[in-house]
Amino acid sequence: MANDTRERIVAVARDLVHGASLAQVSTEDVCKAAGVHKGSLYHFFPSKNALAAAVLDRNWDMMSTVLEEAFADDVGPLARIDRFVDSFAGMLALMRQRMGATPGCPLGGLAAEMAGLGDDSRAQVTRILAGWTRYFTSSIGEARDRGEIDPATDPGEAAMRLLAHLQGYALMAKAYDDPDVLRHAKPGLRMLLGARPPAEQP
Repeated sequence: MANDTRERIVAVARDLVHGASLAQVSTEDVCKAAGVHKGSLYHFFPSKNALAAAVLDRNWDMMSTVLEEAFADDVGPLARIDRFVDSFAGMLALMRQRMGATPGCPLGGLAAEMAGLGDDSRAQVTRILAGWTRYFTSSIGEARDRGEIDPATDPGEAAMRLLAHLQGYALMAKAYDDPDVLRHAKPGLRMLLGARPPAEQP
């Protein structure tokens, strides 16, 4: 029962934050939407920052599942990146169906807000972004070794560029309220790697 209450609080907080921002959502908003008293919320989360950390971890769990499936090695390394973009867009589409509007990246916006909340929050953000970047780094390194991109490419640096590029498109998807906008990132990602566009890649 207690675990159900905690899960409900995190789920409600997550939807509220995605619909607005962490700064705009108060603990009172969360309590009202979750149907709990403040004492119940603070029993599980001693501060708003602690609740935000739980939401970010939940979002990372969701994104990790998408990453694991998209970066399975049944296709080539560049095709894995394309597949992730499609899966990312699909995830935003599902969130749009539930929330009524495209929320943008479930990690990027919240991570940007939390990075300024103190060392613990920044450490959590850094850990999650590093975990996300590792998937790109691995595939980019493999593509370089296979001669599909410039042999001088630094996989870690390139992965950071790709993630930043995707975050920009996620922001545009939110602004246009259209998850499919994210799919237009694929040619740009290839350009950043010096690779051929997706349609030309074997």
